[in-house]
Amino acid sequence: MKRLFLYALFAFAGTVGKTFAQDHTLTDYERRAMRSKTEKTFNVWDLQVNIRSTVTLKEGKMILELQNVGDYANFMNMDSVLQVFRKDIAFYKDSLETNNAGHVRIDYVMSPEYSFKKIRFKKYNADGDIFVNRTGDISRLKLEQDTVHIIIEKLLHKTKCNVSYSIQATFILDNYTDVDKIIANRDELHRIMDTIEKESHSPKENKKGRYPEMTISYNPYHTGKNAMQKKWLGSHSPTGYLTLHGNIGTGIIMNTIAPTAELGLVINSPWGHGSANYSFFRLYVSGHYFFERNADAGASIKDNYFVNFSLGSEYEKADKGWVGKVGDFGVGYLAWRKGNYFKGTTMKVFTDIKVMNGLTLSPEIISTNNFKQFFPGITLKIF
Repeated sequence: MKRLFLYALFAFAGTVGKTFAQDHTLTDYERRAMRSKTEKTFNVWDLQVNIRSTVTLKEGKMILELQNVGDYANFMNMDSVLQVFRKDIAFYKDSLETNNAGHVRIDYVMSPEYSFKKIRFKKYNADGDIFVNRTGDISRLKLEQDTVHIIIEKLLHKTKCNVSYSIQATFILDNYTDVDKIIANRDELHRIMDTIEKESHSPKENKKGRYPEMTISYNPYHTGKNAMQKKWLGSHSPTGYLTLHGNIGTGIIMNTIAPTAELGLVINSPWGHGSANYSFFRLYVSGHYFFERNADAGASIKDNYFVNFSLGSEYEKADKGWVGKVGDFGVGYLAWRKGNYFKGTTMKVFTDIKVMNGLTLSPEIISTNNFKQFFPGITLKIF
């Protein structure tokens, strides 16, 4: 039965090792760093959006994507922002109207760091020639809506550095020129902005100015109780999660080389949404397998199993003052003994040094014979 368990443990640890070795999943922050300059300029990074408000307008739909409640101040005079937008794109009117059967996306970027605006037009042709026949009067029909993105680049002032981020107002309209109707109805727009700003204040806001992720859906033309719907999705800081831990390797114990295998559970707690840094708690069984020759020239395995737990953190980059990307401390207790390698009560303390992805070096101090004998050991783990 033990032999069967041993084979299963090695097989599973090998499978886990291959899985981890082939896992090239990027973190959200790594994906952000890999975005092109165009992507960074004209698309708000989703993980910096804490408040998303969707408002039904007579002309279409408005979506605000902000980091905190204070960002509403940039859009409280939305009619003025749209007036400047219309003035700046007037030069391109003829070019835009040549695509009257298709639809267009307009990105308009403002920043306090420079006086000029960044503007991008993306024109999409209609899916085929679409027409409408009104009692013999035939004209082209436009089905897809236009999209206008008003993006404001901002700086978040912190103690040691300034963090850049963007906020965005998106208008989905039958025609981009419908922003003129929104501007004309400025009093109603001001009332809408005041309402959603007040509704965005959450009782879960903390003193450090951090806000939970929330969504608001608002239809100012609906008089029922469902005109305003709010939903808090929790903060960007994720909770811990449970994973299965396994590896195989080779250890040197009392001048003896012995294969090793580990299997257990890990509770991981990321430091922030998308962060590659996280803390962990591991509880697992590690086996050391010594081979001996019998008198009949055969071989037998003397398997010894430690029950271990460790606490620590893994970092995206090597932590200052420490070797490698993992800093942890663990203890182990010999729960199953076979052979004469260990005697009496046996325990060990250890740490892990992550040399590279999939390769960890674990130095340890082992105490055996009821704490009367101490000796060093080291294990090379592959996973």
